[in-house]
Amino acid sequence: MTESISSNGSKHHSSKGLAEGSWKGMKKYLEKDMLCEILRGRVSYDFTWYPAFGRSSAVFTVLLDGQPAKKFGAAYAWKMLTQQGFEIQYVDAVGYVPLLTREEYTDWEFSDALQVYRSQTIDSSIASDNPIIRMFAILDRRVGKRRLEHLKDEVELQPGWLRTLYAARLQAEGIVTG
Repeated sequence: MTESISSNGSKHHSSKGLAEGSWKGMKKYLEKDMLCEILRGRVSYDFTWYPAFGRSSAVFTVLLDGQPAKKFGAAYAWKMLTQQGFEIQYVDAVGYVPLLTREEYTDWEFSDALQVYRSQTIDSSIASDNPIIRMFAILDRRVGKRRLEHLKDEVELQPGWLRTLYAARLQAEGIVTG
């Protein structure tokens, strides 16, 4: 158990919340420190907190060219998964549906994946079973053209939402076209 700052800015002792620090610090890390040069200005991250609706009301959004590429939020994930036929009685139960069987994820899964991503090698992240960790890795500045050449055949193996980000990176680097 570690001290962290949750998505609403309060400190607590838990593995939930932001990976480390404030949202402002995480945004800087994601958009400036970690993001590959060629996608800077095209990929951004947004965070919305709805304190009146309780702890299940945070949403992280990954934007590509100003448009949402993926949203991560417990209430959002619950709604989408129940519409897809998953039997989920309450929002916190979303986490019991294995990551590999779905394409909707919670805000705490985003935060947990970011924490894991930050603590392991880029090789481990790019090969991770967790698609959220792979998302961070494909956007990472440490992934060069040679590695991207090898990853271009894996685009179709990714969840639909992640294919969009893989394609954006590969196209921006000139590895694949249109």
